[in-house]
Amino acid sequence: MTKIAFRAGLAALAAAGMLLSGCGGSDSTEPKGGTTTAAQAAADNGVAALTADEILAKAKEALTKVGSFHMAGSATTDGETMSLDFKVSGKDFAGKMSMGKDADVEILSVGGKQYMKPSEGFWAMLAGPEQAKTMVTATGGKWVLVPAKDSVSGLFAAADVNELLKPTGALSKGEATKVGEQAVITLKDAGDAESQLFVATTGEPYPVRIGPSATGEGITFSEFGAKFDGIAAPAADQVVDQASLGK
Repeated sequence: MTKIAFRAGLAALAAAGMLLSGCGGSDSTEPKGGTTTAAQAAADNGVAALTADEILAKAKEALTKVGSFHMAGSATTDGETMSLDFKVSGKDFAGKMSMGKDADVEILSVGGKQYMKPSEGFWAMLAGPEQAKTMVTATGGKWVLVPAKDSVSGLFAAADVNELLKPTGALSKGEATKVGEQAVITLKDAGDAESQLFVATTGEPYPVRIGPSATGEGITFSEFGAKFDGIAAPAADQVVDQASLGK
């Protein structure tokens, strides 16, 4: 499922002819403040006894119901590291994605509007180095308002729980283990043998981690139900409409 979690960035790059797929080994970003609270660790939630598909449904339901969460992690493809760090609150979210050296983009979605603030390296990956310099000058460090349907709008799928936790093949149930101190049940994706989804078996059945194992590279989930005050629309004078850039 690591491929699914990084689908947002992959879709944007694929649209620009950058065909990336799969994930190798890299160091993950560990969750801040842990993945559970003491109260969540109190009792078995019963999901381990369910089928793989039922467990996934419970994880999606729990993540949707809680409304907000933090997800962060990284993966490496053909020697290039791709990382993301997003804070999600309902349908709004803010964060950053990096795709290779110096190719960074800040992403913001508020009130149904989508914004991005790409580095010159990111523009270069999308449009080539010559056009990148033009875009940097045209945007002047401001946010770019992105249409709902566009070659880079796939970046904003990161907040969609159904897309985020969508397997690429048949699911099967793996072993019970722990991610840190959190007891979890493992779900294996037949379409992505390198990745597994780890779902909490105590407290709420939140997705705790996506990765090839319970430690190492992958994506971690934390801060469930947190209030993220920093997710707000930019000032109007700090926004450039992408249509005005000819993109």
